[in-house]
Amino acid sequence: MSESADNGMQPLLDALRRKGSYNVLAEEVDALIPEAMLREDQARHTAYLDARGIRQEQKPIPFLGLPYVLTQAAFERMTQRFQQLFGVLECVIDLYLEDPAVREFFRFESRHERLIRMGAAYRPRIQYCRYDFTLAPDGTPRIYELNTHAPAAATYAFHFGQTLARSQTLARLRELGLRPLQAPLEKPGAFARAMLASAEQSGYLRTHRNVAVLNSRYLTMTTELDSIAEQFRMEGCTAVRGHVEDLRFEGGRLTLEGVPVSLVYNKYDDSRGPEAYECAFSRTTAEVQAYLDAYQAGAMLAVNSFPSMYLTEQKSTLAFLWSPLLRKHLGKEELALLEEIVPRTRLVRHLSAAELVEVIAKRERYVLKRSLDTRGRSVVIGQGAEADAWARLVADARLEPAGDDYVVQELALAEPSVTRRLEGATPTRVFTSLACFLFRGEPSGLIVRTSVEETTNVGRRGFMQPPLLIEDVPWTPSSSR
Repeated sequence: MSESADNGMQPLLDALRRKGSYNVLAEEVDALIPEAMLREDQARHTAYLDARGIRQEQKPIPFLGLPYVLTQAAFERMTQRFQQLFGVLECVIDLYLEDPAVREFFRFESRHERLIRMGAAYRPRIQYCRYDFTLAPDGTPRIYELNTHAPAAATYAFHFGQTLARSQTLARLRELGLRPLQAPLEKPGAFARAMLASAEQSGYLRTHRNVAVLNSRYLTMTTELDSIAEQFRMEGCTAVRGHVEDLRFEGGRLTLEGVPVSLVYNKYDDSRGPEAYECAFSRTTAEVQAYLDAYQAGAMLAVNSFPSMYLTEQKSTLAFLWSPLLRKHLGKEELALLEEIVPRTRLVRHLSAAELVEVIAKRERYVLKRSLDTRGRSVVIGQGAEADAWARLVADARLEPAGDDYVVQELALAEPSVTRRLEGATPTRVFTSLACFLFRGEPSGLIVRTSVEETTNVGRRGFMQPPLLIEDVPWTPSSSR
């Protein structure tokens, strides 16, 4: 028996050769990391994160220190595609602002429409974007969601990297031949530096480096914002935390608590139905008029701009990537890219009678999602639904009013594996998805989410794992030492 088989490396080596990635959580490689070592690491991870207040929505982030391993070659293959897609997304914004037919495709509510049509004078308008994806068996990324609301995980990535770097787990993997690399996202201040560079490139920050990090007084999410503000302070900025309603705009200058600011990050989640506010991020438009006036006057760089916050966040955008309204503007390479990395997505209200019958009859192929929603709340995976319930949900989705569309998407199932590390050595099936952050269109690194649910949402029954980017080594059984 070879040494790699003796130490349990063979399944990892085989997977890295085949598709360039592997989750060390899988039970096939249990022998790599002894249980006692993992328990000691886990205690250190928890203490480290607790000491730094690393939380999600004021709750501890579930975290397991076994890494998801990705080779440099695999990372570069996927991120090249992600950069190409970024250019297409900026094109979507252009078309929305220019073409009434495109605006009809999206059917935003008037309160959203007004914000998007304000546009933004600078480029890129998408300051940061997260692509949520899974890897096909051959290593091809399949992007099932876009996100421009939540950079908190990007600011936490440095800390996740630190816990791994100090772990016995990584020391053991080094002994077995893995050679770690550091992604930009794992370096201190990556998010803040990228946003500052974008502001400077667009002509801001000439007189000061003052940043406002905001939420609404009606939305109390604070822990993530404190982390973001701290990143800016570490870069030598004055970062003012406050409420968007307290901004003032006078004489062409935007201020918060008397401090002039020209770079603004504003965290908000939108609402719908009877709870929907007049404005997207406060109770009324009048309360945030200073923000809107400064935005329209180009007195600040907003992270993110309204077009990117809504168009890129909407799952309808994934359907638009398959629409003739966009495809007539794209070249052969761009069309091939979309077909390769974006599962086919359609607005439910656009399904023909024949397509509707097919989607209902072959539910195991599809996922149903509300276009503007988060945390997996409205996601229904067809293969896990009863036939009658699926048919009813799809039919009901066709009746939703403007601004509340549903999409149906070809299933890109999160990577499944079985582990004995979670529930008392009992074999447990889990699912893993990846997310790549792009800052100003540049891929900066990954986060990893695993769950016993197929939606892999950390706010439900999921947890984070550290990614481990490694050098490409021509491993053979005799060289895995």
